[in-house]
This record gives sequence, C-alpha cells and structure tokens, in this order.
Amino acid sequence: MIGDLEGPVAQLDDAGRIIADEFTLEWGVLAEDRWRLAHEERLRRSRVDDTPVYEQWLRVPGGDVILRTGVINDGVGRALLLDFENASGSVVLIGLAGHRPGVSLQADVDLVLAAGETWIKPERSAGALAVGDDIWTAVAAEPGADPAVGEGAAALLIAVPHRQRVQVMVAVEGPIPNRDQTPEEIAAGWRTVTRRALDIELPDADLTEAWRRVICDLIVEAGSEDPLAAAEAAWWLDLAGMPDEADRGRRVLVAAAEEGALTPAGAVAGIRALVGRDLIAGVRSGIDQLADVLAATADAELDAETLQMAAAALESTDPRGARDARRLAARVAKTDVTYCGPHTRVSRGAATVLGPIIAGHMRRDLVELLPVVAEEWLGQSIDIRGLATAGGEVSLSVRWHGDRPALLWERTGGPEEVEIRCPGLDPDWSSSERSGEALLASSATPAAG
Repeated sequence: MIGDLEGPVAQLDDAGRIIADEFTLEWGVLAEDRWRLAHEERLRRSRVDDTPVYEQWLRVPGGDVILRTGVINDGVGRALLLDFENASGSVVLIGLAGHRPGVSLQADVDLVLAAGETWIKPERSAGALAVGDDIWTAVAAEPGADPAVGEGAAALLIAVPHRQRVQVMVAVEGPIPNRDQTPEEIAAGWRTVTRRALDIELPDADLTEAWRRVICDLIVEAGSEDPLAAAEAAWWLDLAGMPDEADRGRRVLVAAAEEGALTPAGAVAGIRALVGRDLIAGVRSGIDQLADVLAATADAELDAETLQMAAAALESTDPRGARDARRLAARVAKTDVTYCGPHTRVSRGAATVLGPIIAGHMRRDLVELLPVVAEEWLGQSIDIRGLATAGGEVSLSVRWHGDRPALLWERTGGPEEVEIRCPGLDPDWSSSERSGEALLASSATPAAG
C-alpha cells in the first residue's frame, strides 16, 4: 500500500505493477541484450527504512535497475514519485507505461496528458514514446519521438547512464506538486511522523521490525475511503499514542455513518474507534450522538466487549445510554457473539505485534501488560515505550535475574487508582503504584542469551 498522510494512493502488486483507482503503471528496462519487463521478471522488493516508500530491484547484466516509489504532496496536488536508478555497469533504457483504458492520451517527450490534464511528467525529456493498447509491442517496435495521440496506454522511454538516476512524476489528485524530493527524503519524513509513536523492542526481532512497518501502514489506512479499514486503523493508532492520526479514521467513519454507508462489521469497528477518543485521549468523540445508529447497524455482530467499552465512554455524557449498553452487554454475553475483527491485513498485522504486549487497554481500572509471553522470550530483555491506554500512558522494561524477571514500569496520566498486572510473566503479581520495580516469580528456565 503506497500512500501519504491523506490516505492510500495505490497498491504495489507482486509483479511490480503500481495499481491506482484510475490507472496502472508498468515498467521495463532495455539493457545490453533485451527488454526486461518487470511484471515478467523476478523482482526483489523492500521498503525504504520500513516506510510506505518501496523499492523494486530488477536484475540486468552487470547489476540492477532500481525503482523507488513514494508519494509527494504539497497541499495542492498529490503525485506518485518514481525514481529510477541505474545500478548496472552500462547505460540502460527505462520504459514506463501508464495504462488508462477509455481515456484520450496525448504524449510527447516531455509530458503525457490524460483527458487534457497533466498525468505523467519526467524530470528530463524522454528519448522516445508510444501510445496504444498493446503498449509493450509498440515499445519494442522502435518508437519515435514525435507527439502521439491515442487511447489505452502511453509509454515514455528514457536513457539512464551508469550510476545515474531519473525521476518521473505521475499525478494522482490535482496538479503535479511543485516540490523536489527524493524517496529517501520522503522516508525521512515518515520516520519523523512516527518518532512519537509507541516504540517496542521485543526478543522477536521480526515483530519489532514489523511494528515499524505496521505503524506507517496504519497511518495511511486511517485515510482510506473504506470506513471499516479507517475505523480499525484508528483503534490501533490510539493505542500507539497517535490520536491525531486516529482522528482521520474517525472522520471517515462518522461521514460513512451519516450517509448510511456502514456494514455491520464497520459499525462495530466504528464504536470501538470512537470510544478510543473518549477513554484514551480524554476527548469527546460524539459517540452519544451516534451510538444508537451504530448499534442498530451492527445488529447481530455487536459483542459484549464492544458494548462494555461503549458504556464506559457514555458514562459521563449519557448515563442512560451507558445503562442501556450494559444491559445489552449482559444479554449478549450469554450468546456466542464475539468481536469479529480485525478484518484488514494492516490491522491483523497490528494485532499480531501488539497482542502479546497489552490486553484490555480500554479499561480505566486495570492495565494488563504482557498477557502472553512466548517461551522463547524468557530470559531476554523487553522494552516498550508509550503504550496509550485508558489507564494512562505506560512504559515498561523486563530484565532478568537468573530465572526471575524484573519488571520496571511507569504510568503517567489516567485515573489515580489503576491496577497493573503482568500475567504472562507472573499471574499472581499486581501493583497500584504509578511506577516501580518488581522481581516477579520464576516463569520458567530462561532461554539462552
């Protein structure tokens, strides 16, 4: 998912295609021997510093050609930045093809227009171009540099010398931004945004690295036009200490609720997204105005846990609504209905990473840290900074004295009386202190290292 702070822009598929709502981009390279089309070759793919800036590596004789892709937004227009690097030993010809079926395309060496609007703009003139439905056949047929008009697709061919780079901008919304940025600068901006988010260091390095990617994806998904995806992202962003980014998801949810565009699952996720603002951020979300509509839409998918959270959020603004929610929760608890999410890939990723770290973070009287600790984690350090819960912001560290874990914790904000537990390490331990250090009972034989 490629996007920015306003939401998703495109998807990068397994074949290296960049797929947006209105168009698809493909690319290829003419090296010393032949054309190599990315969607027909084996690509290596990674992120730039774990952000929503992607790089694809296409092998050619003598090295690689690398395509890095991110989003540039200057507040007026949004565009995909395509940055091609020739990391091989010889000059190559880069081909970029944009598919836009049913739209009139006009191309010259400096610009491609779609329906008369600027669409694709390279930073320097292309050496050749092609327009037509069977675009790669046209590219292989030695196209010229004369302007062309047609439908289906347009391609620009740009020569890139050894160890040099060339950028191409592809408009997504509004005019192409008047801003010069590199993919590395876009990635650095993302890291600045996420620097204030929940930070974790776990014994499982894959989970630690996954969180760096997931937090960026949650921020992107909060701006999704899909209210279910936006609401689920808001839930995790609150926990990550990013309420402003979560509010973007809540705005999407509220707009969908007002338009009657929610599914039952979206309504359940919407209730959970709204209560986060009340219980964690301590700011009214307006759930008292939407609770009835959301509950009616959720219908049979509404679970007792979600209802209990709604009751807690309604307590100060709508006591009668809170009582109704608790009565309904008591009835639902006798059934087999449980929370049906998370639904999206990004939120499932967040649940995988954060599930072992925190449980019941919407409760104002109890914070359960490390509810599940894998056996392979025993004997290894854990550091968590900035968990945002209804009981306040919590940080913790785990160190080991032989086979006994030492827990260091600190809680700021939230109610005065909150019980802290750590059932994954010692189910019998608890404390109501805001900060402290405790040597817990022996969990098991520590893992080596």
